[in-house]
Amino acid sequence: MKLNSADRLSWQEIAAESLATKRYWALWDPLHLKDGVQYRKWVNDNGSSCRLQPILPKSRIQEVLRETHDSATGGHFGFMKTLSKTRKRFYWDRLRADVKK
Repeated sequence: MKLNSADRLSWQEIAAESLATKRYWALWDPLHLKDGVQYRKWVNDNGSSCRLQPILPKSRIQEVLRETHDSATGGHFGFMKTLSKTRKRFYWDRLRADVKK
């Protein structure tokens, strides 16, 4: 979890860690901690829109995917719509692969 910019480990220190850890390490700058929740700051290509996406723990992913795909508000969307809808609100490593399952 990112506490501040001084907490970033060197590549050598994380080289033996999981692929997910390496991906989050590469995303260091857009990661933010707010009220104990880790977020990824997303900015669109032209910089006109910005939002904080909570980074979900593994324990919440299936619940969010069910809600996004199957709920009355989700409307049982197909892959691309479910992916788009999920990406607008959340972030986690391998999000696309999890939506595709």
